Amino acid sequence: MQRVYAPVDDSVLEKIDKDADEKKISRAQWVSTAIDAYLHREEVISGADLEELHRELHQLRTEKEQTWREMRDLKRTEEKARTEAQRAQSGTEKLQADVEQANTTLAGLWEELSTAKNDTDKLRESMKVKDDDIAWLRSHVAQLTQTVSQLALPLGQEEAKKKGWWQFWK
Repeated sequence: MQRVYAPVDDSVLEKIDKDADEKKISRAQWVSTAIDAYLHREEVISGADLEELHRELHQLRTEKEQTWREMRDLKRTEEKARTEAQRAQSGTEKLQADVEQANTTLAGLWEELSTAKNDTDKLRESMKVKDDDIAWLRSHVAQLTQTVSQLALPLGQEEAKKKGWWQFWK
């Protein structure tokens, strides 16, 4: 294995040491890994067309942005749907309360209607009894009128009675 020596700026050396400490490897291992990665990258790039890689990168970025926009739109749509669902839920609860109140009112009205029907039946029965009483009284009055008219004196006799019996011959 050969050694390679190169001058490095202090700031670059600090970055190398920091990254090597984070990865818990020696400085020599870090430099060796970096050289391998660089050479491997050169092999990949030399084997592939750089323009094509740029196009793919641009296409991937575009797809990523489009996916991000779609995700953002979906989140907005979801939020709108949740808001509408909450409004619908509160509207449904209000309607249920109204239905319960209407059912209570309807039950009260049915009870009042039943009471009114009973009262109406009683009044009709009462009116029938009164009509029967009135019919009986009318028939009785008609009988009495007929009897009185039969007992009434003829018109000539009434005048005689008014004048008195002693003046009848005059």
